[in-house]
Amino acid sequence: MDLTFAHYRNRFCMFRTYYALAAGKVKPDGFNMKVIELPDPPSHEQEEALIRGDVQVANLYLPNFLHRKLAGAPIIGLCTEWKSTVKGNGVFVRADGPVQKPQDLGGKLIATHQGAHAFHRYLLRRAYGVDDATLRWESYPQEQLLDVLKSGRVDAVVLLDHFFFRGEVADDVRCLYTDGEAWKMLHGFDQMIKHMIAGREDLLREHPELKDKLLKVFRASFSYSERHLDEIGDAFIQRYGGDKEALLASARYPKIEFTFTEEEQKLAEAEMEMLVDVGQISRKAPLSSFFAM
Repeated sequence: MDLTFAHYRNRFCMFRTYYALAAGKVKPDGFNMKVIELPDPPSHEQEEALIRGDVQVANLYLPNFLHRKLAGAPIIGLCTEWKSTVKGNGVFVRADGPVQKPQDLGGKLIATHQGAHAFHRYLLRRAYGVDDATLRWESYPQEQLLDVLKSGRVDAVVLLDHFFFRGEVADDVRCLYTDGEAWKMLHGFDQMIKHMIAGREDLLREHPELKDKLLKVFRASFSYSERHLDEIGDAFIQRYGGDKEALLASARYPKIEFTFTEEEQKLAEAEMEMLVDVGQISRKAPLSSFFAM
């Protein structure tokens, strides 16, 4: 059996997680798997490719998955993938700019890689009392966000992964808050589910044994990356460029386990409530209808 797996482009933590699988250094049990990269949100090509059947398994942004699943897409969640912690995703501002605290963002222009950002809209409203209806949003590729902020074209930017680290070490910008800090303040959870693994329903229905085999090879690929970060950093830079120190530091920010524990189910429930609150999804539904439990 030949399968194709897709994850997002120019994300070092994803690139490193699946590097061994893509390079053939670890192999699935009983099937072949090709690894491809597709554009980041706001593009919906990732979930579209899965729904069309161009790929059979994909890493999806959790809000996009929930939205498409509620609309009847023939896809099923297998596990969480990227869970952010207190670092790795945050709002950055100019160090000498007018925004000194999160409450100052009311009415300001924020740039992200995906336009209006559901998580940060919710956190600014609930944790910091900002009227999120006054926020203005623009979208830029992640690699441009820091320069856009420094130029003064926007008041704040959302940086993640290795771009977060670049912001941390820049002299003229500072981190206003991280999503992990605000989420913990509101709900007590020290993680947020950002990305998850989904497969086609028909594939998992016909081959239920694939779930465990997929999770096994994903974990093996991630384990390889833990032992070979230097090698993988060099391969990433050859493809995308970048700073190796930033790449290797950022690899420690998210938590990646390929699980869906009881605690993660509670976390997913809380995030669904948040996404309903900001209008990102229309309603809640039982997790048993979204994930292969």
